[in-house]
Amino acid sequence: MLDFFKLKGVATMLNQTNTTKPIYFCGGISSYTLWQPYDVDVMMMNIDTTNCSFNATPIYFTSMAGLGSHWTLIGYTGISIATNISFTIYASSWANWNSTQMVAIAQTSLWNANWLGFSY
Repeated sequence: MLDFFKLKGVATMLNQTNTTKPIYFCGGISSYTLWQPYDVDVMMMNIDTTNCSFNATPIYFTSMAGLGSHWTLIGYTGISIATNISFTIYASSWANWNSTQMVAIAQTSLWNANWLGFSY
């Protein structure tokens, strides 16, 4: 079932340890307007997952999309403060932009965060 996401090792583990419960997926796109400066060279986004109605804290995954330069970002795949209703991501850039510059570029380049959560 998880072959679509290229997570064959995880799928095998889930199939062996959890054969009676279905896996629930939910995802979305969080707007570039949610980026905020966090530290000198880090920006952050809190992602609301309330609409998914997860019963427990899921496993979250993220990717980045935009009109350009989003490939300079690092760190946004590290999930922080995960709960069943939200999680936070932080991003910095190897282009040495400060957080104010990154948030401004996020707005003009439409850096949306794609996300997926799954639980069982």
